[in-house]
Formats: sequence, C-alpha cells, structure tokens
Amino acid sequence: MPWNNKKGTYGYIARQRRWEIIKTVVMFGISASLYIAGYITTKSNKNLLTLVAVLGCLPASKSAVSMIMFFKAKGCSEEIKKAVARRTEGLSQRYDLYLTSYAKNFQISHLVMKGKNMAGITEQDGFDEAACNQHLKTLFAQNGFKDITVKIFRDKEKYLERVASLQESAMEDNREFDEKVLELMENLSL
Repeated sequence: MPWNNKKGTYGYIARQRRWEIIKTVVMFGISASLYIAGYITTKSNKNLLTLVAVLGCLPASKSAVSMIMFFKAKGCSEEIKKAVARRTEGLSQRYDLYLTSYAKNFQISHLVMKGKNMAGITEQDGFDEAACNQHLKTLFAQNGFKDITVKIFRDKEKYLERVASLQESAMEDNREFDEKVLELMENLSL
C-alpha cells in the first residue's frame, strides 16, 4: 500500500487508483512470466508452473476489479477543496468517499459532521440524493447510530452556507461521536 494514503484524505482516490493499476499489472505480469517460463522449459502447457500461473490469475483478477472500481470513482476537485478548506476548521471532515450499494454508487467529494448533523457535497452527475440518504440511514441503523440528519448538496454555495451554519451553531460538539460516524463512512467506502 502506498505511503500516506489514508481513506478520507484529499487525493485518496487518485493515489489509490495509481496503486491499484501498478498492483494489477505486476500480479498479471507474474502470472504471465510463470506461464512463459513453464512453457519454455517443458514445451507444453501441462506443467506445474502453468497451474501456479492460472491460480495466480485469481488474486490478479480480484485486483483488476478493484482497479476498475477506482477508475469509476472520482475524487474531490481542487475547486471544492479550496472552497471548503478555509471554512471547516474545527469540524470533523472527510474527502473522497465513494459508497457502493446494490442499486447505485454514491460519490461524496467532501463530508463534515457536527453533533448529529452530517452535510456533504457531491460532484457526481445524476446523483440520487433520496437513495443516498436511505442507504446511509440503513447503514447507520445497522451500526447502532440513530437520529443522524444527512444532507448531500450538489450546489457549492448552498453547501458552504450549511458548513458555515454548522460551524457557528451552538449544538453540542461531540467530536468522539462525529469521528466514529465518519470512520464508519470510511470503512464503508471504496
């Protein structure tokens, strides 16, 4: 795993995408080289190295699926990062979250939380807010978190207004709870 590549940090998806490409190419390269070595030495496909090469394609294929998922995911844009960076001090926050469900995938560029209020922004075209909210409520309930209000915005200005209101609100600041919920979001994302 690449150094300094923690989920929830800015640029995670881009760094992880590069890592998945390298890992997949190396794994398939090892399998191909084992197959070629076996074929060259025995002039036949029927050897132990061919078996090892074929079995080596299983983890390589799993890595390829992960690589494809990271190609589908888009990270937080530099524009959004700059806009939220100066407004989120003191709030629990995460970048580059990509949640998957059976029906849809949800790209969340940035997420903040204070109290039991979560706000996020997406840059995904065709983002289904209702499906995302339902998916998150289900996940929170399954993990013992109740009464969390979630609002995912598509409009940057409205999101920044919401972040400012969270920043200025007098609601109880329970940083430990916020971090637990956001850690769950990290664990559930790509």
